[in-house]
Amino acid sequence: MIKNNAYRVLGLDNGVNQKEILKRYKEIITRLKIDDRPEYNLDMNLTSDLRTEESATDALKRLQNVKNNVIENFFWFQIRDSIDESALNELRDGKYDHAILTWADASETENSMGLFYKKNLTLLYYFMLVQEENDEYLRESILNWNEIINSDKFWESFTKIYGLNNGQSENTEFIFEFRTNVKKYVSDIYTDLYQQYKNPKYIKKFQEIIGTSGEKVEKTLLKPIHQSIYDTIEELNNIDFENKSILNKKESQIDIKCDNCAKNTSSNLNSPEKFTTYKDGSVLCKECHKSIGREWQKKIDAQETIGGSTEILRLIQKLVDKLQLQLEQLHQLGLYDDVQSIVVRDRVAETIRKTSIMIHNDAHMITKSVEFLNLAKEIAGTKSVKEKMNSDIDVINENAQSLEENSLLIEKREFFRKHKIRMTIFFLEYKKSKIYYKDVTEIAYYNFDDKYFFNLLSTQDEIHLKLYDQNILLALINVATQFIQPIIVEKLVKSIFEKNESISIGKIIFDKRGYHKSKMFRGIDSVLWTDPIYEAKMHQGKILLFREKNARQEHFASVELKNSNAAIIPELIKACFNEYNMRNQN
Repeated sequence: MIKNNAYRVLGLDNGVNQKEILKRYKEIITRLKIDDRPEYNLDMNLTSDLRTEESATDALKRLQNVKNNVIENFFWFQIRDSIDESALNELRDGKYDHAILTWADASETENSMGLFYKKNLTLLYYFMLVQEENDEYLRESILNWNEIINSDKFWESFTKIYGLNNGQSENTEFIFEFRTNVKKYVSDIYTDLYQQYKNPKYIKKFQEIIGTSGEKVEKTLLKPIHQSIYDTIEELNNIDFENKSILNKKESQIDIKCDNCAKNTSSNLNSPEKFTTYKDGSVLCKECHKSIGREWQKKIDAQETIGGSTEILRLIQKLVDKLQLQLEQLHQLGLYDDVQSIVVRDRVAETIRKTSIMIHNDAHMITKSVEFLNLAKEIAGTKSVKEKMNSDIDVINENAQSLEENSLLIEKREFFRKHKIRMTIFFLEYKKSKIYYKDVTEIAYYNFDDKYFFNLLSTQDEIHLKLYDQNILLALINVATQFIQPIIVEKLVKSIFEKNESISIGKIIFDKRGYHKSKMFRGIDSVLWTDPIYEAKMHQGKILLFREKNARQEHFASVELKNSNAAIIPELIKACFNEYNMRNQN
């Protein structure tokens, strides 16, 4: 609008009429045909490619169109009196600082002429800013535009002068339409400067003072940043925490980046000479692995795990960090509070909230969940979304209090040391091991020679307790029967009926037909789910299983409690029987 302004191409100020515009156009075309390149007083830094036969013809067409002419007129110099002539002569002589002082002094007057001097001054600031960065010119130019475009006095004068210069009555319709959108046009000027210098201050300062986004801001800045945020949101939504996997994972070559020095390469992660991958999914380059690898591993070992989901949590954290960096781009550009950005921020907040709830429900990491919720509340753009986060935080804090109140804390003596056993409704913690019940695969508890044993195994860890106090074992069993054994039973029933697997506990095999044992020299003996089913019972360190014979209950088999998952057999038989009948009820 300024650099390629039609009046600039034709070497005219905006006070000329259509007859003068046509005359200048013909002059330029004639001289260009004989390789005589014309020069005029307002040719500040005009390059040869801006004044050609093609550009001159385009300029003429723009100025002959009333709607376009209004825009071209507003964004060019108006030479009306001796002050403007004096500044123009200074421009012609390359004395830009003098021209600035001339128009700056004249613009101090409070009448409408002062605002026209100020517009000339602001256009000159633009040409100065194209040549070099200057924070004073940047700030003053935006303040001037803000004053001009918000002045009723200016627009009244502009409308009258425009009508006189163009030999027509006041065309308020086009000028009113232009005035409605002028902030967006001015915004594009500073977007061009941003693109020239790759410095966000041009966008940010404009947003601070005028606060409107033009078409270039939306297309070249807002839209790409918003799209990158939506892509990251999609990645975060694709994480299946419960199954420790990523849904709809895109096959692409991802640059590997060292998590310490940020050195990156497109090499394969399996290339040991360049990168080392740790169990939490973090990556160190060869140099960092050599210098801090041991300390890095200690830090990983000390961090709180999520029942074997450390790598998934790390990925979640990386994506949340990525979202914060993307939002920071909006901050740097002053576009964080843009209307469209507020909508995007609410989407980000809702996604982080969903992730927080997933971490709370599936991993029971209360601290991390609250941390994410507080971040989501900070990011949220609307009051209603922030209030939703506050409500979630209150619920989680209540759950945390309940968890603490219902925790079982036991001191276990071992030689001259004491170790604490912490058992909650979500996990068992002993020494450096912490097993979440959702990941448990095996459980066993029994006594032998006045000693009591409680064993818990998960997909990632195991805890073996040898106790000397029966009351401690009974307390552990009480929690296990309520919170651990139902989870194991549910997993085994799915394996049997959905995956068609056979499950062995001791010497008993469970499958979708029933439970079975080997008979010496006589094959397999079975109790089918279609048979009458009797409740298994615990007796003297064993689980007793029964069958029907001659319309009476008889002993079928025994499984010692020291066998993994023997304790769950009574509930497993009930669950399998119910599952079989539900699937075959038709």
